[in-house]
Amino acid sequence: MKYQFEKYKDRKIEFVKSVSANDCKVKVYTITNRENFESIEIFENTIKQLPSWTDNIINSSLPTYKHAFLMVHEARPGVLIILCWWTGENMLETNIYFADFDKPSEINPSLYKSKQLVCIWEMEIYAHERKAWIKHVLSNPNSPKFDDYMNDYLIK
Repeated sequence: MKYQFEKYKDRKIEFVKSVSANDCKVKVYTITNRENFESIEIFENTIKQLPSWTDNIINSSLPTYKHAFLMVHEARPGVLIILCWWTGENMLETNIYFADFDKPSEINPSLYKSKQLVCIWEMEIYAHERKAWIKHVLSNPNSPKFDDYMNDYLIK
């Protein structure tokens, strides 16, 4: 069997800002396959949606810590929007959304429905956030340093 892959090319990953919604603190990143992130309207609509999405964090059946990270990823099919929040001490709960380049005001559930796919570029942020969570929270179980966690973001 012969496989065909596209040659790996680094993508631009940027930490944009931290935001609060419903008492949840969220680190916001962009990823793009272009020279610069261009889907500004989708990004702004994503930030506007955060209060309704963080309801999932507040209402989770698992223990949550109201700390999350958000990736807004300009990919080939459109913009993937991935919201991850820490739960159960050392796990991430994730919701994935999608916006079409041609319909920037519409943010819908992921194209892949029940599948929770993560790509190689998003894994770079996951890897950083894992290390930051261990360093600032799990390594300080009696007094987790949540503010330090929020100030520890991926810089490329």
